[in-house]
Amino acid sequence: MKREHLWVHHEQDATICWKLAEGGYAERMSVRQGELVTLCISNSRSYYDVFVFHEGAGRKLVKTIERLRGELQPVPKLGYQDGFSWKPVVSFTVPRDWKSGVYIASFATAQGVREILFVVRPAEPQAPLLLTLAANTYAAYNNVGGKSFYDYISTDRQHAKLVSFQRPLQPNMLGNFYIWDQFVTSWLEGEGYEVDYCVNADHDAEPCLLEAYSANMRIGHDEYNSVNECNQLQEFTRRGGNLLLFAGNAFCTLVEVRSGGNQLFCAKPHYHDPPTPEKPETSFLEFIDNQRQRTIGISYTSFVHAKTDRPGVFIAPSTSEFGFYRVVAPDHWAFEGTNLQLGDEFGREDSIVGVECDAAELEFVDGQPRYTGRDGVSPEYKVIALADSAVSGLIKSSGRKVRDDIVGEANAYATISVNETEFKGTIFNAATIEWGHGLYHDDSPVAIITRNVLNRLGKG
Repeated sequence: MKREHLWVHHEQDATICWKLAEGGYAERMSVRQGELVTLCISNSRSYYDVFVFHEGAGRKLVKTIERLRGELQPVPKLGYQDGFSWKPVVSFTVPRDWKSGVYIASFATAQGVREILFVVRPAEPQAPLLLTLAANTYAAYNNVGGKSFYDYISTDRQHAKLVSFQRPLQPNMLGNFYIWDQFVTSWLEGEGYEVDYCVNADHDAEPCLLEAYSANMRIGHDEYNSVNECNQLQEFTRRGGNLLLFAGNAFCTLVEVRSGGNQLFCAKPHYHDPPTPEKPETSFLEFIDNQRQRTIGISYTSFVHAKTDRPGVFIAPSTSEFGFYRVVAPDHWAFEGTNLQLGDEFGREDSIVGVECDAAELEFVDGQPRYTGRDGVSPEYKVIALADSAVSGLIKSSGRKVRDDIVGEANAYATISVNETEFKGTIFNAATIEWGHGLYHDDSPVAIITRNVLNRLGKG
C-alpha cells in the first residue's frame, strides 16, 4: 500500500491543538554537545518519567529522568506568539558522546504520551555533510496555542504573522518529522553516512556556519527561509560547497528569525496572493530579487495528491497518473546502477512526487527539456527527470505560463535538476517533499540515486 501523507495535520479539526494543556518543549530546539537542554513541561500526573531517545536507524534510549513531579501550567492567550513561558522542569548537559542528530524526549500525561523534539549539534564540526532540519516550517504550521501562519488552522480563521518556537509541537507529528523527515534521517544512519545536524535558525545565528562543511542537505518540507539563509547558501556554492535538496516547496516563503531565535516572523501581506502592480508587497522568495531561483534553481511549486476544498478530492491524485518521475537524461551519473533508460519511470510505487514539488519554466529542444531562464532560473541547470503535476489558482492568477502541452490535469511539471557548471560547487535538487518515502526499498532507484548523490557530493 502506498504511504500517502496528506498533510493530515491540516485535514484534522484544527481546534484539537488550540488549547493543548499537557505537553512540553525545549527552551532551545538546537543545542551543542556539552550545552544545557532545558525542558518545559505541563503535566497533570502526580509523577512521571521522561525518556530521551536518539532518533536514527532505530530509536535508542540515551537518558531516563525519573519521578518528576507533575504540574499543570496555564496556556497563555498569546502563547503561540510570545511563547508558552512554562516553568522549566528539568535541565541536563548534553554528553559529549551523544551523536549529532534528532532527539525526542517522551513522557506520559493524562492526555496521552507527549514528546519534545530537539536537535543536538556537534561541539565542533565533525562530518563533511550538514543536514538542516526544516524547523522554520515546523513552526509555521504549528497551531498549538491557537495560531499558525495559516488561516484555516488558526483560531477565528485568522493567521498570525509572528509565531514562537517555545511551545509544544503538534502531538503525533512533531512538526513534519514523523510524516516526512524521519524517513530520511533513519535511512542516513542505517546507511552509515556521517552527518552533522542543525536547524534553519542556526544559519541566521552563525554567518560562517557552512565554512567547515563540504555539503548542506535539505529534506522534506523546507518552505520558510530567510534572506540570510539564501545568501549564505549562494556564497557556499560559489565557493565550492555542494547543496543537496531532497525537499519540495523549498525556499518558498520569506521569514525573519527574531528574539535571538525564539520567534519567527512572516509578513504574508496578501496571504497567498502573488504580487501585482496594485499590491506589490510579497513574501514569496521567487519575487524577491529572484532569491528562490538563485538559491536552488526553481521558480514555482506544483502539486500531486494535494488537498482541495472538497473532502476526499485531491489535485492530481497519485492513484492515477501522477506521483512519479520519468528519466530524460539516463547517462547522468545520478542514475548509475539504476538500469533506468530514457523515458523509464521510477517512484510510482511510493508516490515520491508530491504533495508539493518544484520546477521552473521549460522548453523542449530536440525533445529534451531545458530551463528557458526567463523566470530567473539559470539555464546552467540540467534537467535529468520530469514528473507531471498540477498548479492551483495561485500560479494561474499570477499570469505565469508553466506548461504548453497540457494534458488533462497535468498543467505543470516537477523536475530533478543539477547545476554542475555555474559554480565551484554543485546543486542537486530532487524537488519533492515525498522523496524519502522511496528509501525503504534498498534496491529502488530512489535509494540508488540518493547514494550516488551523497557518495559524490556529500563525503568531502
